[in-house]
Amino acid sequence: MRITEQRVEIEYSQTKQFFKKRAGKFSGNNPYSVTMYQDNNKELVEKRNKKEIEKLRPLLKLSFDSKVLDIACGIGRWADAIKTDIKEYCGLDFSGELVEIANKRNTRDNFEFYEGAANEIEKVLASKGKGKYNTILMIGILVYLNDSDIADALDQVERNCEKNTIICIREPIGIKERLTLKDFYSEELQDNYSAIYRTREELLEFIDIAFLQKGFRIKSEDFLFDDDALNNRKETAQYYYILER
Repeated sequence: MRITEQRVEIEYSQTKQFFKKRAGKFSGNNPYSVTMYQDNNKELVEKRNKKEIEKLRPLLKLSFDSKVLDIACGIGRWADAIKTDIKEYCGLDFSGELVEIANKRNTRDNFEFYEGAANEIEKVLASKGKGKYNTILMIGILVYLNDSDIADALDQVERNCEKNTIICIREPIGIKERLTLKDFYSEELQDNYSAIYRTREELLEFIDIAFLQKGFRIKSEDFLFDDDALNNRKETAQYYYILER
């Protein structure tokens, strides 16, 4: 179903099954398509990934002291993008199949990947003896969370931030209105797909409560792609926020 404006919930079990199938389609020839889709357009995947990294990586101010928490890390796409020597990288994803691929692809000693859902961030980090982080990546995760779970997930993120932290949130948003795909069959993906594309204003409400009211400020925000060919969607577009405290 395609549902506009109304607030409806999606089923996490279906999303988990969807990404299990996506992991089964992993190919070393076009690895990032697992989470960026476009299975039959390797060139577009590579261009989108390159543009995203070029635009967002400098804003993270990565250094030897950086401790990166990558929530919804997938197969480690952003881990691949971190070329700077950093203190620590921890990737979390609720898909065990994607985490398994990430661990096989990335072998750096200070890079680790764990299975865990957005509402299990603190539980997973505590079980692994992890501390707080000063660089947080949230790349395309909120689109898969219901409104009722976003506040808790973001609160857990904030509680695991150091005093001085940079947060990068990159989400596909509804350009004019909220759009929910609920168990919607995608010809492009050849599978049923569920996601919630919130408007910029809706996202900002969650960001305000979780982060802005706790000392963070929006350092920058913008649409990710200037080139319409990279976005190739009429109703949605990639948008990012860089928060600093």
